[in-house]
Amino acid sequence: MLESGVIPNDVTFLLVLSGCSHSGLLVEANKLFNGMIQCYGFEPKIEHYGCMVDLLCRAGLLEEAKELIDNMPMDPDAVIWRSLLSACMNQRNLELAEIAGKKIIELEPHDDGVYVLLSNIYHVANRMKDARKMRKMMGDQKVMKKPACSYIELNGVVHEFHTENATHHASTKIYMLLEMINEHLRLDTDYSLLEMDSVYDGLL
Repeated sequence: MLESGVIPNDVTFLLVLSGCSHSGLLVEANKLFNGMIQCYGFEPKIEHYGCMVDLLCRAGLLEEAKELIDNMPMDPDAVIWRSLLSACMNQRNLELAEIAGKKIIELEPHDDGVYVLLSNIYHVANRMKDARKMRKMMGDQKVMKKPACSYIELNGVVHEFHTENATHHASTKIYMLLEMINEHLRLDTDYSLLEMDSVYDGLL
């Protein structure tokens, strides 16, 4: 882009920073982030800071991520704090998890995920009293835990599935197939994939 004479804008920087975050390119992202101001005069927006925080968290640099959050020229949003909280869960960093969790509760008191994550972190740390306190706080705030869901694409159609929910139009066939697979796996570990394909075809 630069070689062709096209000047990047803030959206360009955001996309490249996001790519660096998912690729773990910390050094390159730092150069790009600093270059926004020094070379192009762009003031990073909250989305750019969010990418950098996410990248630092993915790299396990939680203290550096917290320092960047503290030095942001704007108030960090719940998305940024959530990135830190999730990383704290993976790194078992209870101290920073509590800080991030409290910030999220202040910003989004009805977000069920933060209560569940904090409760799980306390549970792992064997702080059962605090884990129960989180669950109680969740109840006091009348926060309902949303059922987990997943998506798959089949033949160009996206299918949505929820935990303990059988509203999908093919639920009966799906559960029947899964039960047959489980039964065959229990009875015969040599049951071939080709045979399972024929079972699947028969249910369609």
